[in-house]
Amino acid sequence: MIETRGLTKLFKDKKRGEIRAVDGVSFLCKPGQVYGLLGANGAGKTTTLRMLATILEPSDGTATVCGHDVVEAPQRVRANVGFLSTATALYPAAYFPGDGRIFRPAERHR
Repeated sequence: MIETRGLTKLFKDKKRGEIRAVDGVSFLCKPGQVYGLLGANGAGKTTTLRMLATILEPSDGTATVCGHDVVEAPQRVRANVGFLSTATALYPAAYFPGDGRIFRPAERHR
């Protein structure tokens, strides 16, 4: 189960000042169901997922994953999640076609 209450993330930018990337997000995801996180570019979807995966620490609010608090027990949270976004760049040169094969971009155009 994943639960957030008032989850907030603030960033400080020298030019723009305080940026509220996530503003008081609250939701509950129960086991055995599929959920989607939808929103426009810049809405805070990836930032929310990064907080849930303990990559970023929330500025305010709480979040638990499988009953473990993301701030107080990050190692326990990590033992229960997997997170790979396009921004993670683990495979910067890889292309993944629908059939599961992996190619380098140079091979893709042969």
